[in-house]
Amino acid sequence: MNIGTVKSTTFFSQVHPLVSILYFVGLFTLLLTFNHLLLIGTLFVSVLLLSGWYFSFHRLLTFFKGIVTLMIVIVLFNLILNQNGRGLLWQWSLGVVNLRITRTGFLYGCTMALSLGAMIVAFVLFNGIVTTPKLSYLLFPVVPRLAMLLTISLRLVSLFIQKFRRLAMFQKTRGIILSEGNWRQRIRKTGRLLRILFIDSVSSAMETAVLMEARGFGARKRSHYQSYTWQRADIIFSGGLITLFAVILMCRWQGWGWTGDVYQFTAIAHTDWWLVLPLLGFVNLPLLGEGMYRLWEN
Repeated sequence: MNIGTVKSTTFFSQVHPLVSILYFVGLFTLLLTFNHLLLIGTLFVSVLLLSGWYFSFHRLLTFFKGIVTLMIVIVLFNLILNQNGRGLLWQWSLGVVNLRITRTGFLYGCTMALSLGAMIVAFVLFNGIVTTPKLSYLLFPVVPRLAMLLTISLRLVSLFIQKFRRLAMFQKTRGIILSEGNWRQRIRKTGRLLRILFIDSVSSAMETAVLMEARGFGARKRSHYQSYTWQRADIIFSGGLITLFAVILMCRWQGWGWTGDVYQFTAIAHTDWWLVLPLLGFVNLPLLGEGMYRLWEN
């Protein structure tokens, strides 16, 4: 799930990698912390707008079309599984089969769908901000072998996708189009390409291992092409992140934004409105940093 990297001239790309990691760890934690529709909807819209600002809304919309189907499936599954909730919206019976669509199931399904959609979009933004050199810079001093494995894996996945698209284009010149025919023919065509790619991937992995051994990987401390140092902006940005995150967690500790019983699930609790503002502040803190950075540059 990658639609490109964010421009290096932006403030979010220039902050220290550890600060970026702290932001995304906090963001994913918040997406798992609340289950009310208002708060999850606020996080979803904020993450979507933030990603659209960094990637351009046209590129994000093209990618987001594939997520909508998954979100709809989650809503439908929750409508089927949560039939004992409050607020009957529709009921259908056929013999021993009884289908009830409740307001609770619908609200909970929408909440889970928005939560998953926000996580996927946030992960795309994470890939665009925290690039491979930044991950290597953070992980190599701590776990060098794991860092190298992660770096190579990310690179091989990108190469796998590129080769698959290239092979699909080559097949078109031979009159073989993957999207044509019934589903069995499509699976058969795609399987042939995947078999070729898997063999090529294993060959590339073995070649990479031989090259790493020839260059003496692990014999000495690894150097870095890019080096990052803490700046005053990093301290201010991380301080704002930690402060807002602590305030939100304190509210959550008081029971705000969470319903333990799914059958008592509601869209909005009386305390949810107090959490909207700090959530908006946390998610959109990079945009505030971008504004301050532009004013400072001008």
